[in-house]
Amino acid sequence: MTKNFYGMISLKVWMCLAVVAGARARSAPPAPAGCQWDYSDAKLSESNFLTCNIKTIGSADFLFKNITTAQAYNINKLKLTCTDLLFFESSLHMNTGSFLGQLRKLEDLRIEYCKIRYVPATVLSPLRDLTSLTLRSFNTDWPAMTMEFHAESFRGLMELRSLDLGDNNIYMLPSEVFCPLFSLESLNLTNNRIQDISDIGFSDWGKGPIAPGKSCNTGLKMLDLSHNNVLRLPDNGLSSLRSLEVLNIQNNLINEIGDRAFVGLNSLKILNLSGNKLVAVPPELFQSSRVIKEISLANNSLSVLAPGLLEGLDQLQKLDLSRNRLTNDWVNRDTFAGLIRLVILNLSYNSLARLDPKSFQDLNNLQILNLDNNNIEIVSNGAFAQLKNLHQLSISDNKIKMLNEHIFSNLFVLSQLYLDNNLISTIHERCFENITYLQDLGLNGNNLKKIPDGIRRLRFLKSLDMGKNNITKVSNTSFEGLEELYGLRLVDNQITSIPKDTFSTLPSLQVLNLASNQIESIEQDAFTSNPTLKAIRLDGNKLNDIRGVFNKLNTLGWLNISDNKLIYFDYSYMPTSLEWLDIHSNNITKLDNEKNVQQNIRMLDVSYNALENIDERSVPDSIEVLFINNNKIHTIQPGTFIQKRNLEKVVVTDNKLRIVELSAFTLPHIPKHRLLPKFFIGNNPFVCNCHMIWLQKINLWNHMRQYPRFVDLDTVTCEVVSNKYGGKANLMDVPESQFLCSYETHCSSSCFCCEFEACDCKMTCPEGCSCFHDSNWNSNVIDCSNAGYTEIPGKIPMDATELYLDGNDFSSLGSHLFIGKKKLHKLYLNNSNILTIENDTLNGLHSLNVLHLENNRVTELSGGVFSQTKHLRELYLSDNLLTSVANSTFKYLPSLRVVHLEGNKILDLDKKLISNNNLESAVVQGNIFTCTCNNVMSLQSWFKKYYEDPVDMFCADEHGVVTNLTVFDMIDKCRDSSIIDNTIPTENQPYQYDEISAIKLNFVPLLAVVLISVILILLFGALAFSFRQNVRLWAHSKYGVRLFKSASIQESELDRDRLYDGYAVYSLLDDDFVSKVVAPEMEHSGYTMCFHYRDLQHAPENYLAEQITNAAESSKRILVFVSFNFLQNEWSKVSFKAAIKNVITSIHPSIRRHRVVFILTTDVSALNLDVDFQNYLKTCNVLLWGEKKFWEKIRFVMPDISNLQWNKDNLNYNHGVCPNARRHPSRYTASPTAPELWYKYDAIPAQTLNNVNVGVNIEDDTSMLTNTTLTSQVQDGDNPHHSYISIDTQNYEQPYGGRPRPPNSLRKHPGHSSPSMLDEQGYLQPRSSVHECLPQTHSAAHR
Repeated sequence: MTKNFYGMISLKVWMCLAVVAGARARSAPPAPAGCQWDYSDAKLSESNFLTCNIKTIGSADFLFKNITTAQAYNINKLKLTCTDLLFFESSLHMNTGSFLGQLRKLEDLRIEYCKIRYVPATVLSPLRDLTSLTLRSFNTDWPAMTMEFHAESFRGLMELRSLDLGDNNIYMLPSEVFCPLFSLESLNLTNNRIQDISDIGFSDWGKGPIAPGKSCNTGLKMLDLSHNNVLRLPDNGLSSLRSLEVLNIQNNLINEIGDRAFVGLNSLKILNLSGNKLVAVPPELFQSSRVIKEISLANNSLSVLAPGLLEGLDQLQKLDLSRNRLTNDWVNRDTFAGLIRLVILNLSYNSLARLDPKSFQDLNNLQILNLDNNNIEIVSNGAFAQLKNLHQLSISDNKIKMLNEHIFSNLFVLSQLYLDNNLISTIHERCFENITYLQDLGLNGNNLKKIPDGIRRLRFLKSLDMGKNNITKVSNTSFEGLEELYGLRLVDNQITSIPKDTFSTLPSLQVLNLASNQIESIEQDAFTSNPTLKAIRLDGNKLNDIRGVFNKLNTLGWLNISDNKLIYFDYSYMPTSLEWLDIHSNNITKLDNEKNVQQNIRMLDVSYNALENIDERSVPDSIEVLFINNNKIHTIQPGTFIQKRNLEKVVVTDNKLRIVELSAFTLPHIPKHRLLPKFFIGNNPFVCNCHMIWLQKINLWNHMRQYPRFVDLDTVTCEVVSNKYGGKANLMDVPESQFLCSYETHCSSSCFCCEFEACDCKMTCPEGCSCFHDSNWNSNVIDCSNAGYTEIPGKIPMDATELYLDGNDFSSLGSHLFIGKKKLHKLYLNNSNILTIENDTLNGLHSLNVLHLENNRVTELSGGVFSQTKHLRELYLSDNLLTSVANSTFKYLPSLRVVHLEGNKILDLDKKLISNNNLESAVVQGNIFTCTCNNVMSLQSWFKKYYEDPVDMFCADEHGVVTNLTVFDMIDKCRDSSIIDNTIPTENQPYQYDEISAIKLNFVPLLAVVLISVILILLFGALAFSFRQNVRLWAHSKYGVRLFKSASIQESELDRDRLYDGYAVYSLLDDDFVSKVVAPEMEHSGYTMCFHYRDLQHAPENYLAEQITNAAESSKRILVFVSFNFLQNEWSKVSFKAAIKNVITSIHPSIRRHRVVFILTTDVSALNLDVDFQNYLKTCNVLLWGEKKFWEKIRFVMPDISNLQWNKDNLNYNHGVCPNARRHPSRYTASPTAPELWYKYDAIPAQTLNNVNVGVNIEDDTSMLTNTTLTSQVQDGDNPHHSYISIDTQNYEQPYGGRPRPPNSLRKHPGHSSPSMLDEQGYLQPRSSVHECLPQTHSAAHR
């Protein structure tokens, strides 16, 4: 009742807000073009929020150019979002930002995705009432673009309370840049590149107490410097922030903290230093911060906790020291002394080996203690004696072997205890005597052989996890006293049977997990004493009979009996309350329902069984999702799904279906507001016959709302039955006319006594032939190929449409053989040894379109052979012995398009085919033509029309006598006699006699062509010389050819013996850029590279010169990446600079430009470079990062890649130089870390050590994501229709888009506020784990 009351109140409030927002929308002036009023977060206060999408900041001036005073006055909040699709740089200065002067009432300004490089002085000063400013350029997406500020950038913003400068690629800030912000309370600088906080101006120490510095931002309460590159926290660096309450500085590179780093932070309450590189923390660190409540030092490398570090922090409530290297030497009875208000303590993932008495003294208010993933073997009596208010204790993943009598003494209010994955084999009977209020107990993954007797004392226990032990037997006395137990997990044990009333002492049991045991039998009524059971897992056992086991469980909604040995299944033995049933991977041959019990099953998985037949009784009418894939189903009866009104998805893949009637998939009428059910039917041996034509068209009938949508029709294959088109084909590619069925006899509905003697009303398939028809008898294919006939079969069905008589032995074709075959449109008589064809042989074939007579021995065609085949379009007469063809033979074929007459000896076919105006292709090679100089030109034009080559045609003289000349020879002969008109074009011919003859008659055009050619050659030569560098680059990138190659850059024998193609020198702060951008591109291109920080082992400074020299001498090229980081760090180090200078000067000047390449990633023109560096830039190759065709240029200066494989001796040569370098095999393997292509051509990301050394976490996250992805791919590939779902596993396998989750009623624990046995995923993991109560600062891989 109360819940409904509050629900009504909330609804009314939202309705009021909607009415107010609507009223304001009507009353507000119209928004400028490209903008809109946003009332999504509107409150009852009068604040108007305007959002605008612009190209650059400069576009905003145009938007607000014509804004009225009323509009400007109405804007309280403004959000400007620049386009992020393309790179448009924005300039923020007084001219482009002039529109801000109109917005006098602006209180909140947000500028996002605008690529701003510089914020000039006082540019925002007109916004005097501004209280919140967000400036996020997301320059991190474009690493070369940084944001810089003037010292007076924020001058004039007197009322600003919140400033967000995250994601701007800020490297440094002017000193005291925030000093003008007198009212500033919140400052967000996350996700930048800040290295030193000393320059920001948060220190008022100056030169000490005698000469203090300027005090700024004393009212700042929240400072976020997370995800930067801060290296150290200096003494007094934040001394002016006396009001600071929250300091987030996690995920930096901090490896040193000054003793007085937090001096002045008297109000600090929350400190997050996780994800850094700390090894130790000074003991005086928190002396000024006595009111601190939360400290996170997780994910560092702490191996020491200085004595007195936490002394005096009596207000501390949460302490996270997880993921460090702490041992018992530093975690002792004095470590946490005095922390009387500590509520949460996380010491997981450390190196603790034991828990001593009084280790946690003074922690009287501690409620959550996490000691997971240590090396704890010994827990002393009294170790937790001081923790009288402890509610949750987790000691999982340690090495505890036994639990003694007094180990948990004084833990009177403990409600959750997790001891998973230890080595526990013995539990004292009185071990749990003092924790009788325990509600959740986890003992998964230990060495227990029986249910411990001490568990019976836990009268209030609600969830018990004893999975993955060695328990062999459970009985009705095993759980005596556990009357409140809600969930029991016994997965992965050695239990062999479940006797009757085994769980009779558990009247409240709702979730039972017995998966992956050795259970062979369950007695009938074994669960009768558990009337509240809702979910049972029995998968992975050896059950062969379940009759009488579950039918009396009236509350059971979720049952998994997959992967057993069931042979028989009857719905009558299932309770009517069941909604989710998984019985896949058994040996079930039939789904029965003897008593016709009405079921309510919504998800049913019967995949991987031995089902052969599916009918209406096999599937409950309540079904929504059905998996019957990977069975032996060959029949789906008509009407199977006609009553399935809730159907959503059916998977029938990988069965034995060949022919299925359409009525098998008929559904009840589906309302338009519901989606059509999805069916998957791939990997079945379908036959594309006349009964299956519906399958190709089924998805075209979706508008009828009575058939499902077959999702995978594009992948379905079928066997075509016709001999001529036999074999497998994609269903959707098979022509409709080829969906045929065989027959022996039939009688056409139009059959009548005909006047021709050849008429056959009986329609009998000739002996030795195969006959096929389609579903409507529009196609009737008679296949008598190679049947051994010596004459045409006498009674060919009169409605035949295709007749195959090829491969027989007909010596002659008599008259009227095909009378009455009015529908025949294809006739095959090829390869049948035919000698003669009568004039009236083809009479009656009025619909004939295609006639095959090739490869016979026909010698003559009289004029009337084709007189009654006027619709013939294709005629094949090739490779006969034709010498005589009447002139009128082809004149009766007006529709002829294709004729093949090659391989005969017919005279003057050009004249015999002259009347066929629609002819598109004529193949006449090998025939004879009358060749005279008078008609050779017309012959040439005729051959050209049909793309025939006169070389293959033979000539006869005027009297018909065959000569040894070809038509080509005759054309050449007539040309030489100057008889032929040489202006006739000879396109597509291999000879060009016309042009030659023309040249003989006129030399002027030849001279003009030569002169123009010479001029063009000279012009192209001059252009090539002027742009020779670009030409060389193009030739090398396109064809791998080096033009104008001088001897100085040819590889010497010494060069060829070097182990690596290149040695890259760069700054450690640029390692992330080089490793993730440059290295993948170079190694993907086939180069064997040695990268200084990636591949060389760390060497002491006195060995650095030798290391660099060896690497350089082993490489054909030396690449020096010059960035601001390189000049400021590596080049400023004497030893590093001397080593590089020694390498470069040792190379002879004549080949130095060939071997040394400087790659400039920053503008060095404004920098004060030393003389040596300037000389190197003059004498070596220099490339600019991000310039046009950069990668083509770097490949040009690199050595050519040899295709020869190196022998093993060469591979091991100089192994110590670059022990981690990618050797020759990398030339054929792309780097797995290659970024997106657009990133390759960006300017250099000015990365720092953040991404280098925090790589542990990043790699963990990436590997976890990759493994998950690969696993899902493997699962999807190996077992795509497997519905396995686990009560205690979060990963639901969801083939084809998933299936319904278990019933909602299984996920809640009625009247119980502690974590339930079934979480929202529906699995047995009861813990509301410690991680939910701790700061979420760890990588996902560690959760």
